Amino acid sequence: MENFTLKRFADFIKMNRKNYIVVLATTLALLFACSHSEKVLVPPRVELNGYRNIGVIEFSTNAEDNLKQYVTQNFIQNVQSAQPGTRILELGSQEQVLRSIKRKNFDLETIKSIGKKFNVDAVILGHLEVSEIKPSIKVFSMSESLHASAYVEALLNTKLLETDNGATLWTNATSGKTSVAKVNLMKDGPFSFGVSDPKEKYGKLVPQLVYVNTTDFRCQYEYRKVK
Repeated sequence: MENFTLKRFADFIKMNRKNYIVVLATTLALLFACSHSEKVLVPPRVELNGYRNIGVIEFSTNAEDNLKQYVTQNFIQNVQSAQPGTRILELGSQEQVLRSIKRKNFDLETIKSIGKKFNVDAVILGHLEVSEIKPSIKVFSMSESLHASAYVEALLNTKLLETDNGATLWTNATSGKTSVAKVNLMKDGPFSFGVSDPKEKYGKLVPQLVYVNTTDFRCQYEYRKVK
């Protein structure tokens, strides 16, 4: 009798163990079915449609003067591509804007004065800091030749300020590096990169910097768990 009872108990445990496994598997399947990842469109971190007019002051740079317009236009194009319909007024260079409102520096009162003078709700400022051209030279002893290349590094700082109170609404800084010239020359031959046009020097780098810098103005796709 004792052996028979133990056998029935063991059979009971085995039978219920199978049921537990079935229940657990069913529960996990339901959980995975109810929760999964989907690609969703996320609004931009910075919405500009709340401003009637946004002023853009020509970006400053330590490089050639004709690079200022190039980087400024790239920035405006990216912003308006990200948020079509954004009303942007080009206010001119920093010197012109300061002279028009009889100010010397971009401080709190200057930002407020810009709002009143040009009827803008916000203003965008930017500065592009560019390094000197840095050469990289490799010597090939077998062929007695040199391979020369050069690159530049740059940092783009931008900010968006509200003109009614001078508060900084948004700011960003992006950096990058790009090759600007390649020269092959024989040993003891002339050595010159011959790059004078700033668009040729920084043409690849500026659009890349600006695109990354304006990420917060664009909608982004993200994978999120949903039920």
